[in-house]
Amino acid sequence: MTSYLIEFRFQSKRVNSYLRGMIYHINRKFRVGKGKHVPHISLLGPFTTNNEAKLISDFARICSKTKLLKFKLKGFGTFDSNRVIYVKINASDSLNDFRIKLTNTLRKYCKVKPHDKKNEKEKFAYHSTIVMKLTEKKFNQIKKYINSKPKPNYSQIVMRITLLKRGKILKEYDFMQRRLLNRNQSLNRNTTRKSKELLRKYMRGTYKPDIKIRKKTRVESKSFWRKIKSFFGV
Repeated sequence: MTSYLIEFRFQSKRVNSYLRGMIYHINRKFRVGKGKHVPHISLLGPFTTNNEAKLISDFARICSKTKLLKFKLKGFGTFDSNRVIYVKINASDSLNDFRIKLTNTLRKYCKVKPHDKKNEKEKFAYHSTIVMKLTEKKFNQIKKYINSKPKPNYSQIVMRITLLKRGKILKEYDFMQRRLLNRNQSLNRNTTRKSKELLRKYMRGTYKPDIKIRKKTRVESKSFWRKIKSFFGV
């Protein structure tokens, strides 16, 4: 079966630069890690399924009915059992609800990992990895070093959620434009520029992307009642 992953990729230039810089600095200073790394927060996966069409449909539907999501970067943390060092993510209730709804919907026909099944009673560990797969010696060295550094403290708005297939973008849902993007649209600079401009307008209070959800809901409701009336010949 094909492997998929759902994640948030940082769009903020300032935060993205901070995370990339931290990853590069740690890798270089302690001679660990390799290759490129896209700063992100994993929301679900990796998981597998044979029904890609339903996966895309459910992903788009749930995202389209979800209001803007927010979270904060708050300090550093570690997973001591498998020696991972990361930036802590304080997810809002709405982001946690979104992840749970997404997981509970997809797990009906997708094979998901045990840690992804955690609900609001079993705290899911939101994080953005800095470095992993460390020896015990390197882990202790980096852990001590990073705790001496200024702790990150940023607030973020989720502009897009990404659905990956075998590590590459399959689809992205854009919360600013309220539309599902394919890989080419997702990587298109003009499309991204438009989304970031809408995000700036939202932050200035001159744009409200969530209004489109309410308008769509009203249209769907009217369409539903028209079908009911038509069925009964009213």
